[in-house]
Amino acid sequence: MKNIFYLGGAVAALLLNACNPMEDINDEVDQILAERDAKALFLIDKKVAPETYTLTEEDYELSSNESVANYQNFSSSALPKDYLPEILNQKFSGENAQSMMVTYNFYNPPFVDEENALELEDEDYTSMGQSYPNFEDEDEAEALIAKLLDRTVYVEDKGVEMTVQYTLFATNETRYIKINADSTAEVLSYSSDAVEVTDEIYEATGNGNYKNFYRVDNALEDLRDYAIENGLEPIIYAADVYQNFLDEYVVYVFNGTNWEIRQSVMEVSEELNYALNEEDITQSYWWADPAVKITLSSADYAVFPGTGDDGGTGAYGNFDLRSGKIPGTDTAKLIEMIGEMLDTNHNAVEGQQYLVAYAYYDGSNGTKTIRIIKDGGTWKEYDAE
Repeated sequence: MKNIFYLGGAVAALLLNACNPMEDINDEVDQILAERDAKALFLIDKKVAPETYTLTEEDYELSSNESVANYQNFSSSALPKDYLPEILNQKFSGENAQSMMVTYNFYNPPFVDEENALELEDEDYTSMGQSYPNFEDEDEAEALIAKLLDRTVYVEDKGVEMTVQYTLFATNETRYIKINADSTAEVLSYSSDAVEVTDEIYEATGNGNYKNFYRVDNALEDLRDYAIENGLEPIIYAADVYQNFLDEYVVYVFNGTNWEIRQSVMEVSEELNYALNEEDITQSYWWADPAVKITLSSADYAVFPGTGDDGGTGAYGNFDLRSGKIPGTDTAKLIEMIGEMLDTNHNAVEGQQYLVAYAYYDGSNGTKTIRIIKDGGTWKEYDAE
């Protein structure tokens, strides 16, 4: 009887020991199934990334940035490098190091180069069918000026920008008149501190019949006299002027075939890459080059006016890289000049990478790109190490 008891105990022990390998196998199976579930859950709403893709309105709404979601574009305050990958991570999967060319909207207001603007002549207005040297409709003006540039201004490089100045005739416009402490008067484009001209002031200045000034010259003279008489200078008035000839500026860009309005929001195409984590696919992600991409325009080259012999880039719209010229073979000088362009026209910030495409002449024309960064107030070529 005792032998039977010991035999039963031995069998039980054997069976108990025999279960341990099965538990290990089951644990391993459970882990594999869990990983598959996690992978399936990660991929369930994602498509295989195409070679090219353009963001839709619904895509921007996936952004955690309120500005991107509401305005459906990226900007210098909401950079694609920070907020584009998170959108793609919710939509696409890919192979490791797979690339995708993504087109998105970027808010970058055009630089209005008033100093170097092309000012329309009387004959230009005539050629555009205008009876007088002005326009009365902004939309018509912008469309006709684009056609004028197509006929008269020839460039080869896509992306060249040009500011055009024209005269707009408008009635009943608010004009801002500043009376200085020395009793001189001038017109301002705008002032938030302006005092609105009241009916009493219109009456006192002899303009009470229509409660406005006929032309801005009348407003300058009458308001100056009124301010002096009442000891109010310096002061800024917001006055209603009936007949106005306004200097308007519009920026055009050459698209490779025609001149068109340079919009504040432009399409940008950028290549992003996929980092696949094979051990944990849920840790895979899209990533973008952290640099801000800029192609220098005529407004940038105008920062250094000149012929090129004196280091100017404005005349020819490029850098002269020939030996003995400025910047010539001096890369540090080239970077310094590009940096000043970015500071002047692009609100460049400390610590941000900029990938800049620029035109050059070294005996023949060409384009290059350079990656630069401002460090401690000094521009230098970016070194990833």
